[in-house]
Amino acid sequence: MEGSYAKTSWLETPMEVLSRVSSEHRGWNGFTAAIVEIAGGTSEPIPLARHSVTMLVSSPMSTTVRCDDASDVRLQQPGMFDILPQRSSVGWTDGGYGVFLAVGLEHSFVRDIAGGMGADPDRLHFSHRLTCRDPKIEYLLWALKAELEQEQQSGRLYAESLGVALATQLVRRWNTSTADGAVTGGLPERKLKRALSYIDARLAQDLTLAELAREAGFSASHFGTLFKQATGLSVHRYVVGRRVQRAVDLITKTRLPLADVALQAGFANQSHMALAVRRSLGVTPKRLRDAC
Repeated sequence: MEGSYAKTSWLETPMEVLSRVSSEHRGWNGFTAAIVEIAGGTSEPIPLARHSVTMLVSSPMSTTVRCDDASDVRLQQPGMFDILPQRSSVGWTDGGYGVFLAVGLEHSFVRDIAGGMGADPDRLHFSHRLTCRDPKIEYLLWALKAELEQEQQSGRLYAESLGVALATQLVRRWNTSTADGAVTGGLPERKLKRALSYIDARLAQDLTLAELAREAGFSASHFGTLFKQATGLSVHRYVVGRRVQRAVDLITKTRLPLADVALQAGFANQSHMALAVRRSLGVTPKRLRDAC
């Protein structure tokens, strides 16, 4: 692509967005994500309303990023990302076709996470970081991309768990303040029982990490860490396990149609339930029903 155009051509060409797939209407709490396909060119600098993490997810390409008074010219590789603070002025010049994942995190969301980690929320501050590599952040960003792309969504609980993990890693590695208070000990037994009862009573609903954390009286990041310490499972994995158990009970003890079983157990549809049951038990819901 570079051989076909003079280097100044992309500076003179307005950047064109070809497509955009966004989480905007999925109800994710505290953050958004979008897959943006561009044709190349230069974008006008814009002030960011949220903290932003932007990662290349297509083939290597020549890019320039400008953030306030800093810039970086690079051959960007898939998985490389930029960390761009809220209210910074950002523009890009991309030397051809590319696809990016852009995640925007509300300051209040990141502030709550920092407080749950023991950091001082009032000292929370990010400086721009350009052309970064971090295996943990890359893993979370690729997982968010996959969630945006798949027709069968895993639900808000899964997506929000990824968002909390991303914000936690950003605070842990890139925040200028430090986390002085470690999260230890797991959930107190009373609060754990309350959280488990809340989950069981609402398995058929689209649970979110934020509401479970509020019920237990913790921030989302704090709750997720304590829950895993107490149960050995992430919140999302625990909920999926309980939904599988609920589905198996309904399949083997009732004659409800499998589509109705899926909805009552909290799955999006019958195929979503079949995938979870097969992964967990190695058999399909139909085989379970036929064996009864």
